[in-house]
Amino acid sequence: MDNLNQAPSERLALLIDLERCTGCKSCEAACKTEHRLGPGEYRNKVVWASELEQAGLAFLTLTCQHCERPACLRACPVNPKAISKDPVTGIVRVDESRCTGCGECVIACPYSAMGYDAQGHHAVKCDLCVERRAEGAQTTACASVCPTQAIRFGKREELLAEARNSGRAPRDHDHFLLGPATIYLERSSTQNVGGMVAVTPARAHPDSARRPSFMDGLAAQTAVQAQPPAFPYREERSEAAVDRVVPGGCNICFNCCTVKFHFKDNKLVKITGNDEDPLLKGRVCPKSQLTLQMYHSEHRLLYPQKRVGARGEGRFERVSWEQALDEIAEKLKKIREQYGAEALAMFVGTRTGILDYRTTTKMFAQLFGTPNKDGTDPFCASGKNVAFEITLGSIGSGNSYTERDLGSAQLYVYIGDNQAETRPVYFGMINDWRIKNGAKMVAVDPRLTATASKADRWLPIRPGTDMALGLALAQHIIANNLHDAKFCADWVLGFEQWRDFILQKGYTPEWAAPITGLAANDIRQLAEEIAAADGCVIFASRGINQHTNSTQTNRVLMFLSAITGNWGRRGGAYFNMSAGTPLAAKVPEDRAPKINRPRVRRSPAGWTDAMLYGKPYPIRALISCNNPLAQWPGQEKARAAFAALDLMVHIELFANETSAYADYLLPAASGIEKGEIGRSNDDRRVVWIDKMIDPPGEAKSDTWIWVELGKRLGFGDVLKEEYKDPAVLWDQVCIDTPAMKGCTQKRLHSVPHRWVRIPVASEDAPEIETLYLEGTTVPTGAPGRRFPTKSGKLEFWTEELEAKFNTLGLSALPEFYSEREQLVDLPYMELQETDAEEGVISPFCSPATGSARGKIIEPGPDHPGAKLRAQGFDTELVTGRPPAAHFHSWTHYFWQSQEMWPDLYCQIHPQKAAQLGIKDGERVCVESAHGKIEAMAWVHAGIRPTAVFIPIGWGERQPYNPWRPVNFLTDKTQRDPVSDQTNLKVLLCRVSRA
Repeated sequence: MDNLNQAPSERLALLIDLERCTGCKSCEAACKTEHRLGPGEYRNKVVWASELEQAGLAFLTLTCQHCERPACLRACPVNPKAISKDPVTGIVRVDESRCTGCGECVIACPYSAMGYDAQGHHAVKCDLCVERRAEGAQTTACASVCPTQAIRFGKREELLAEARNSGRAPRDHDHFLLGPATIYLERSSTQNVGGMVAVTPARAHPDSARRPSFMDGLAAQTAVQAQPPAFPYREERSEAAVDRVVPGGCNICFNCCTVKFHFKDNKLVKITGNDEDPLLKGRVCPKSQLTLQMYHSEHRLLYPQKRVGARGEGRFERVSWEQALDEIAEKLKKIREQYGAEALAMFVGTRTGILDYRTTTKMFAQLFGTPNKDGTDPFCASGKNVAFEITLGSIGSGNSYTERDLGSAQLYVYIGDNQAETRPVYFGMINDWRIKNGAKMVAVDPRLTATASKADRWLPIRPGTDMALGLALAQHIIANNLHDAKFCADWVLGFEQWRDFILQKGYTPEWAAPITGLAANDIRQLAEEIAAADGCVIFASRGINQHTNSTQTNRVLMFLSAITGNWGRRGGAYFNMSAGTPLAAKVPEDRAPKINRPRVRRSPAGWTDAMLYGKPYPIRALISCNNPLAQWPGQEKARAAFAALDLMVHIELFANETSAYADYLLPAASGIEKGEIGRSNDDRRVVWIDKMIDPPGEAKSDTWIWVELGKRLGFGDVLKEEYKDPAVLWDQVCIDTPAMKGCTQKRLHSVPHRWVRIPVASEDAPEIETLYLEGTTVPTGAPGRRFPTKSGKLEFWTEELEAKFNTLGLSALPEFYSEREQLVDLPYMELQETDAEEGVISPFCSPATGSARGKIIEPGPDHPGAKLRAQGFDTELVTGRPPAAHFHSWTHYFWQSQEMWPDLYCQIHPQKAAQLGIKDGERVCVESAHGKIEAMAWVHAGIRPTAVFIPIGWGERQPYNPWRPVNFLTDKTQRDPVSDQTNLKVLLCRVSRA
């Protein structure tokens, strides 16, 4: 029955809230998994749209409208028709067994809601998850995972009534008189964008916004290079029927989402959000779901390999684990005998597991005797970590993502943090509280990011000048007596010195305006809003961290939070990404050899001179558990350094740029293949992940590798055989600290969401929602000690701290400086020693670490920025994370992540593009003083006209869309002398058509 004109009695529909949607594409991922859709097949599609002339960014979910008078049904030429409409629910469905694949319905649908299966030769479309709901689910797959609660499912009339009661207006999109059922709620208000008002965008980004269409299906094989998707995609529904569900967590990013792993005959068939989690409530971003493709990937490393060609060629032969580990151990012994234990460097990452990152690798380094071990922090977070330790005495704010805490703030300020794309579920919670409570949101960023698109105001700051903004905000607050004088007197050590310093320096809004590119009135307005708000949360992230002024900028923003009383209270905080998990993992003192030389530098990028020239002493071996030859700044020198090593061992899931330089390539396990914990995260939650499946081929967990290698070096009494069991390692080694003692396996497994919020001193100790409240004592601290510093107060300045900073040529009172590569000449940091020199021992690092002293250089005729501008480098380069479907390089091995965001792109303003004759979607060349790459142009008005943005994560050896990584454009010598953090956020470049 066609039922073309029959009004359904219980019409079902989706409600899509445009105020909440951030374009993360989690709904796309859920739909493909639920319906086992392959490349190019869509039942829904998320479009990113922007204006060419005015800054704006919007997101639209394209899906079947389940019209009263469906154009697709009318167009279907099959008799009986392959498309039908349910007379009760109004759901329009395709009978794939009848469909001939003619494509008439795809062409007829004016909403671009029909997809096409090029292999099965039939149309595909949303049916509101009829089969899923028949199996007992209460909602659609897309609505169940949406991180921002932008998608809801239910009876259409009830959804409309709820919208009306909340004062929200549905969008009229019935331009074709078809009676669409889907409800789109308009944005709540217009947005102030740097003095302008953003209009509703209408132009789609070329990569992300290819709408589902007949041609999409036919072109799908090109998108993934004709490689078929792995199980369970394109399988029959019965093949993916679930017989076991196990709770756990995602191990990719800092949102630490809890998930449920669904199995059929012990094969993983689906990953969903954990609907039993009282905090996240089943919401997940696309990455969590797309790890299904990691576990079934055809690109995984399966067995140990040994290099047979020249370094960089990537030619290997298969060997046994015994041969590989025996030979590696023998080479390490020889290197230690000839050069000393410090000649081994270890660059460890979290891709193969944070549990090993914080435990077995640390123990191995201690037993071997090398100080040269570090991870990704010096490229991501070491500046904020040092700042937190100095100011608070601990890493992390102490607040939590609960309605009573962060949900009670009146103002949310994002400075250099694109949370909507980097931690979508957390942002969804913040945005929900903003909408419900009428709170305000301000975003400070050189780009109109997904986060900024939801803010009440976007302030497009000059990259690298956030410190100037923070100083001016604090100066205006203090000069006008808007600060919380009682909090400063009672709980801040060194406030008077800080107050006098910024007033004497004249860091006024008028001073900051030409530096930041923001109007003085906008700076004053933001300062007064922060001071007046009953609860202000400042979110910062890599946009603050990845600078040579990283530590001091973080401290300035911490001071800003503190002087307005937004510390140690509900609804007031300074957040900067994750709060570190304090794991123990120390070896017995009598088993740790004495370390005779300091670590060369905190940043692994500072090790390359030791590899190339043997200065300040030789590094001859490197074991890497990450992808430094995409991640480290200064790629040309990094590759030359790796080529010069005597031994290079790479432990990885996928072969990548670093693998090509390895002598031994060892296949690693991850996530549920090994058992571990999730990443450190904002909310202090420790998420446990059980081992549930065996890794592919001969892949092994990092723990297994380090224990076996340790046996061959005589460490078996400490790196014990039983530690191969992650649960044993956890309970016996990891949690022997006051904050972690109660976070046992028993407690983690006693809750269906598998997480505990630390600190918990015992198994029965209650979780603490908000730390450092007035009248409380810091956990495990002396009575009356509110904060975990020695003084029990927040510490801005002390004589001891001043002496430490003086060691590095600086003052503990943060004085403004920016980066040396800018379009205006500003004070910048100049390191007084090169990486080949020993420098001084840093007072902020453990173990003992060499550091260069710093000196702030005032602008002068020889300013390096002026010299570069004279050579034609006339554009600010900003780097950072891509949208939510990607995280560094490993998601580039997931075919659907690549389908969502395939190509490396260069965001460029329309004015700049027009000057250079660059059109949207064209290939461009971007060159800095340090290297050259190519990318696809994304012409977008939501970026400063003087800047371009290129994301991290792409690499030359990726299987689908290889590109040279952006770190060919960065410079390893531009680092913070306090934390050794590298500047990755503003360098000068020039752009041209490729």
